[in-house]
Amino acid sequence: MQLFDYDKLSRLMYEREIDVLLAGTKANVEYLTDFEWMRWFDKENFLTEDGENYAASFVGLPQDHKLGPFYVAPTTQTGYPENYNLWIDDIRYWGPTFFVGGASTQIETADNPVARVAQALREKGLDRARIGVEWRHIEMKFADELREFMPMATLVDAEPVLWELRIIKTDEEISRIRKASDITSEVINSIYAEAAYEGMTEWDLERYLGEAFAKRDSRHLWTDVGFGPKGAHFAGPTDTKLEKGNILRIDASGWWNGYVSDQSRSLAWDGDPGDEAKRAHAAILRMDTELRQAVRPGVLPSDLYRLTMRLFEEEGYDALTPQAGHSLGRVAHEPPFLVPGSDRPLEPGMIVVVEPTMRLEGVGSFNIEDTTVVTEDGCEVLTSSPREWDAFL
Repeated sequence: MQLFDYDKLSRLMYEREIDVLLAGTKANVEYLTDFEWMRWFDKENFLTEDGENYAASFVGLPQDHKLGPFYVAPTTQTGYPENYNLWIDDIRYWGPTFFVGGASTQIETADNPVARVAQALREKGLDRARIGVEWRHIEMKFADELREFMPMATLVDAEPVLWELRIIKTDEEISRIRKASDITSEVINSIYAEAAYEGMTEWDLERYLGEAFAKRDSRHLWTDVGFGPKGAHFAGPTDTKLEKGNILRIDASGWWNGYVSDQSRSLAWDGDPGDEAKRAHAAILRMDTELRQAVRPGVLPSDLYRLTMRLFEEEGYDALTPQAGHSLGRVAHEPPFLVPGSDRPLEPGMIVVVEPTMRLEGVGSFNIEDTTVVTEDGCEVLTSSPREWDAFL
């Protein structure tokens, strides 16, 4: 389905004098099409059948709706857009022909994706246009070919337009993030309540997460994990074994229909973790609580950052990193970021992930991370796992 407001996009393009937007990164192609092809591959490292070209795809969106959007895809996608109900009708393939014996016609293709992009732009009278591209991400090869095929066109940066379009989520996007968050909360609860056992390694937990998300028709995207003191130095899974009384820190992300979740808990497992761990947890819980209560329209992300740093100082601890959170959507880190200088006021529909984090030598990693959506008069918290250190004892 079309997730974004095309009229809003046209206004944003008009303000920046962009005649046509050409998106080519995985996240933006999937956002603009709401279509995920061969989801276990990134286009950046997937070679097509000729062994020479990478499976690049592009979405073209003219500022003038009447000119019509188009989608350029590698022939390895043949049939995917049509069978998965892509909302864009103009689909053009490039790459080796996929031959179907006995068919009256075969798929029309070209040698490379930019040739197909140029064809579409010429047909729409946009070969002299100002083309908005993802300036920090477009491959040099494609930029050079765009200039070669359309020497009268001008390439400009469209990244601010895309982020402005994505920063406020639609009701459908929020619904998907809510579902991803519900699933992640279920999985994290199940770790503390039933899956964890003495002697379990962090790699065992990693394997469990893959199965637990899959059973819920979701996907496990990544894990930060720390069993006891090990968590103070490294967040990746290792052969460290879980012991009674450990603080078990788990930061997991799930997926639902193209959108992601992000939640972290640092809770005790099967025993008292000791006074130092409990005091650290109480400090992080206070920060998480006050941050969630502070999320509302009009608040600056930088204000949330300053609140977090003040709370760290009051509690007598140091923050792990100079940030207090971020947003998410198609990927786990999107604007707004809770950092100094992030001074665009929060608006309803924005996603805000709060995550005060610290590490203590000899004790472990402490992080309570919650995903919220800004509402008209405050926020709705989408992550629901218990936060108290002894919640599962």
